[in-house]
Amino acid sequence: MAAFAAGGMVNAAPAAADAGTQTCQAPGVAWRVDYTVNDSAYGPVAHATGLQRRTLPGGPWTDASAQTWQLRWDNLPSQWNNPWAAFQQQQGDLAAIGGTPVATYLSPRFVAPDGACTVYLAPFANGGAGDPKIAVLGNSLTQSLNDPAYNQQHLQGYVQGNLNTAGLRAEVEGHGGRRWVAAPGTTGLDKANGHLLDEYRGLLQHDPQGYVIELGANDAGWIALAGTATDRQARLDSTIAGLRTILDELRADGKCAVFVTGPDNLADYPGVADPWHYAWAAQSINQELRSQAGASATDGLKLRDFAQLSVNHHTYSEGQDVWFESDDIHLNGTGKLVLTSEITQAATQCP
Repeated sequence: MAAFAAGGMVNAAPAAADAGTQTCQAPGVAWRVDYTVNDSAYGPVAHATGLQRRTLPGGPWTDASAQTWQLRWDNLPSQWNNPWAAFQQQQGDLAAIGGTPVATYLSPRFVAPDGACTVYLAPFANGGAGDPKIAVLGNSLTQSLNDPAYNQQHLQGYVQGNLNTAGLRAEVEGHGGRRWVAAPGTTGLDKANGHLLDEYRGLLQHDPQGYVIELGANDAGWIALAGTATDRQARLDSTIAGLRTILDELRADGKCAVFVTGPDNLADYPGVADPWHYAWAAQSINQELRSQAGASATDGLKLRDFAQLSVNHHTYSEGQDVWFESDDIHLNGTGKLVLTSEITQAATQCP
């Protein structure tokens, strides 16, 4: 059973044997999970009883139980074993995954077959019941804040504890290797496993106060991996265009979204021969974010400039505390404290 009796979870306790329905929505399509919550020795556990789809706008709900979905749930603290194991998962149709009960405080969620959005059954399962909700989305830098050497108390990472202390409920999704603009040609669950837009759309259905979006290094890394300057420019152009489309979607949704810029100095991104290629790509993306966040004082897009804050704290910096590991992308203990503080302060920018 995917369940664990953890302390400090005070808000995720639906009634015993309670039936529920949750949805997620992407452009032109909506997905639905029908589920039941039962009491158990581990607390409330949920499992799916139906999977459905509808075409928007106005189409009828149709059965999608024969399609391949992905069921995910949070790791337990004891299950941290490598930077790519951000969650537990099963994949299949309703017959294959519907009978798996997951403790509600482990944030059970179902990734839709097209990878466009994720249906969350019980997110924001920490903090006070009436507290505002903040979603934190990021890649391996955010995920590293759940390393048990750094975080020994909170199921969704050290940043969760900071947000709870600040009077906020948190849903923290940090996944190593994730990008914001999906790799060209990826579809379905492969697309969802490579970017974070499906999590954003799914959590929108639960009316968060806002989002903290830690951009990380992987969009820039993909650009830098191209073999020629022409190819790198083409990848940058497509990434900027994709990012602008995502930002337009966020603006239309009307939620506060605070972007945390990723490291953009010289760094050893895996597979990139020249650190300058990574730095150029990351600086170009961050400059676009600065421009977009500063374009309007009335929309919900805001910025925390971690790249600028950390520029003199790399392994090759002189006379400053070092915040990074040897690759100058991932964070050491000091850097994790700084990023946790930045995410916490970003969350408080959402009124």
